[in-house]
Amino acid sequence: MALEIKNLQTLLERYSLMGAPSGSTYVRWGRKSCPTTSELVYDGYAGGGFWQHSGAGTNYLCLPKDPEWSYIQSPTYFSYVYGAEYETHGSTFDDVKEHDVPCAVCRTNSTNVLMIPAKMTCPTRWIREYYGFLMSERYNHASSKEYVCMDRFPETLTGTYVDRNGALFYFQKAVCGSLPCSPYIDFRELTCVVCTK
Repeated sequence: MALEIKNLQTLLERYSLMGAPSGSTYVRWGRKSCPTTSELVYDGYAGGGFWQHSGAGTNYLCLPKDPEWSYIQSPTYFSYVYGAEYETHGSTFDDVKEHDVPCAVCRTNSTNVLMIPAKMTCPTRWIREYYGFLMSERYNHASSKEYVCMDRFPETLTGTYVDRNGALFYFQKAVCGSLPCSPYIDFRELTCVVCTK
């Protein structure tokens, strides 16, 4: 019995040294908060390289609202990071077009995070964090970006209805031929879902 208590104490000490339980993080694009299944790490502004620039990073960034700066002598060569806008003209998302895009970095106790394109539901025993539409840059822009899942109920940043461009979010459409025309539908906007387990 004394040995079992000592082993339990050793395990508890090791657990406390490990810190918080394991988990994963993901970005909820188009929202300022996290679903109730996750905790907010920080919220901020979506950004990335300018749509006409062929250089810079290819991923969207969730930039915090409280940046920290360090002094550096101005380098000769560099790239730029811009804010991002919704480019949703002529869609049911027309009310958010040209607005700047919020984002939220979320932490879940689940150890696996998966974004599934062309789905709105998660596999059995997975938890749906949120769902929406697959978005990225426009097909003919110089700057290519990663595919992200934009929340189905997008929010905007207050007072940001100005067409400044920067990094842009466009709907992505399926193209039949190389994709099988059944079950895919030619030129339909692709959905997406973010799942955890």
